Amino acid sequence: MTRRTCGFRHATTNLCNGKRVVTSIADCGPQTDLFCGEQACCGGTCAANRLLDLTPAAFSAIASLSAGLIPANIDVG
Repeated sequence: MTRRTCGFRHATTNLCNGKRVVTSIADCGPQTDLFCGEQACCGGTCAANRLLDLTPAAFSAIASLSAGLIPANIDVG
């Protein structure tokens, strides 16, 4: 994903249940390089290398907060 700036709107879809939420970028964290190599799976669907963090409100719209990390698709189109 190309680096975007604050205010850019995108949709995040949970690949486990198909739920989707539209959010905008609020800030860019200082240590996003630490996300490389992380992996999340549900059933046979997996995704690696976290791209973004959602607020608790946005995350709870697509998954249970207790899930922590989920495989997701980010639609920037």
